[in-house]
Amino acid sequence: MKDDKVIDRLENLKNIREERNITQIKVSVDLGVSQELISRYELGYSFPQPNMLIRLADYFNCSTDYLLGRTDITAPIKTLVIDKNNIEYSKIIEKYDTLSDNAKQQLMDYIDYLVIKDREK
Repeated sequence: MKDDKVIDRLENLKNIREERNITQIKVSVDLGVSQELISRYELGYSFPQPNMLIRLADYFNCSTDYLLGRTDITAPIKTLVIDKNNIEYSKIIEKYDTLSDNAKQQLMDYIDYLVIKDREK
């Protein structure tokens, strides 16, 4: 397989950060780097060393391939087994991660309700 695409920026870093309503400043503080560096990564002016790429992927609980724009699936490879159930699970988790704390609690309450109703059958 020949791939002529040169990866010179983290194509999805800004996307995942904004989807999760996290500021560049929060990421920079949590990772112990400058906000300017996070901005430079997003704009393609700088490219992280492998250990920083892994730290970013761990921080966002996504794969390095997702950050690099090689896949649209955010789930880290270590959590994926190739089957459609895990892909569906990944999509659910991605949506869950975008919810507010209040909405997450409401969802958990609703899931508890569904579990109880399903057991009554």
